[in-house]
Amino acid sequence: MTFDCKEQLAGVATLDFYLLTECDNFPEVLTDVNANDVTYDPEINNVEATIQPDSITTNFNNRVSANGELWQPNLSAKFITISEALEQLLDQYANKPGIAILCLNNGFKKMVGSNLEPLYLNYTTNEGATIDDSNASTTITITGKMRQRPVYITA
Repeated sequence: MTFDCKEQLAGVATLDFYLLTECDNFPEVLTDVNANDVTYDPEINNVEATIQPDSITTNFNNRVSANGELWQPNLSAKFITISEALEQLLDQYANKPGIAILCLNNGFKKMVGSNLEPLYLNYTTNEGATIDDSNASTTITITGKMRQRPVYITA
């Protein structure tokens, strides 16, 4: 095995969350080869929200036990927007099964979760203590448990 040390851009450019009801055509076994077969039909909304630059974080803890490997994704993003419309939209996605699509800064795409092992979105709102409090935000977290690593979408 040979390793080549080419520099890659780090970080996540975009994070999309789709409810399972907005996805179709999942293969029986999800792989890097067939992940692009999954189709998406998201509900269209007109909610505007500003994400804090470079606030999308990903963590894929994995543990190996006698039952096999278990991946525990923990994705998050912070919006500097706090609004009724944003919270109403997030209420429609909160605690419902879905998947996440990550578009990395290097151009690669990954699917996290599946129809058999979905993720769940939750959010918190920090109203801030003062008029110029930089902690005022809406933060989403997406978590779950999977028996495989996130798969690459190679469409």
